[in-house]
Amino acid sequence: MAKVVVIGAGMMGTACSSHLIRTGHQVNLWGTELDGDIIDLLRQRGIHKTLHVSVPPGIKFFQADELEKAMDKREIVIMAVTSYAIGKIAKKVVPFLKEGVFIINVAKGIPPSPYLTLCDLIESLIPSSLSKKVRVIGMGGPARASELVRKISTEVIFGAKDERTAEYCSRITRSPKFKTSATSDVTGVELCAAMKNAYAIFIGMCHGLSEKLKISMDNTKAALMGQAILEMSRIIIPYGGKLETVMGQAGVGDLYVTIQGGRNGSFGKLLGQGMDVKEAMEKMKDQTVEGYIATRGMYRLAKDLEEKSIISIKDDLPLFNELYSVLYEGKSPAKAIEDYFNKV
Repeated sequence: MAKVVVIGAGMMGTACSSHLIRTGHQVNLWGTELDGDIIDLLRQRGIHKTLHVSVPPGIKFFQADELEKAMDKREIVIMAVTSYAIGKIAKKVVPFLKEGVFIINVAKGIPPSPYLTLCDLIESLIPSSLSKKVRVIGMGGPARASELVRKISTEVIFGAKDERTAEYCSRITRSPKFKTSATSDVTGVELCAAMKNAYAIFIGMCHGLSEKLKISMDNTKAALMGQAILEMSRIIIPYGGKLETVMGQAGVGDLYVTIQGGRNGSFGKLLGQGMDVKEAMEKMKDQTVEGYIATRGMYRLAKDLEEKSIISIKDDLPLFNELYSVLYEGKSPAKAIEDYFNKV
């Protein structure tokens, strides 16, 4: 049994808390300033207002001003906030870290320069006195919160520089409904987690266009998925990631489940139906579209590889090139799909 604190009371943070309490761990769930209403409802009725499900008993809930209490004697810290908030929230968590703590990142995104992964960003904020005594781990794979919280069979992979660390996280979180594995390829796990959100937007655009035109486009969507995985490998491998990571749960598995539903696919669908980026964002209301942010991060990484003559964005990443044109240069999804398929 481990003493765990989950940072972030959104859907994924609450789902992780529910799974871990069922697995026999002691769990504190801390909410950010944006999670106040969620924590209140969890305390009062044990129900998460977005997941629309009762959480199992035993989880202790903490508001934003109770971080020190939530962190008390914790052995494992799970970062479950949106990717753009990781740096800000990690800075708040760091003063309460102790020797031997494991930090598991379940957020999915690409941080600002000069960091390659969110795990790199988190590690950079840990004081030098603890840098070799606090371990940072990434988690990837198809783990939709709404299914995880309802005990639907799920599989994830943990990545850490020291594979024994990843194996420890794999072992203590495993259950009959939660299959786990471990790898030393933390770079591959983290980059897959971010990039699949971006490509899910493009495939979502195809879905929206097919509904708009009232025609089936399954051939098209399947082709785009295959190309997305190929392009992810062309970026990830030069940065030290492994092809097997891209081809496994972190890459293919997570991309598939993201295409099936979720915010990124929904955002892409709105674009495919005819909305521009601003209109689609407004339609999404307060939902964070991680893939939109990840696309800009991917462009930074791809541009760096291009400047080193490792890849050509236009020739080696044609699908990503079209996605970037839609999201940041105003190109229409229909034209982007047409141009992708017309490229020789």
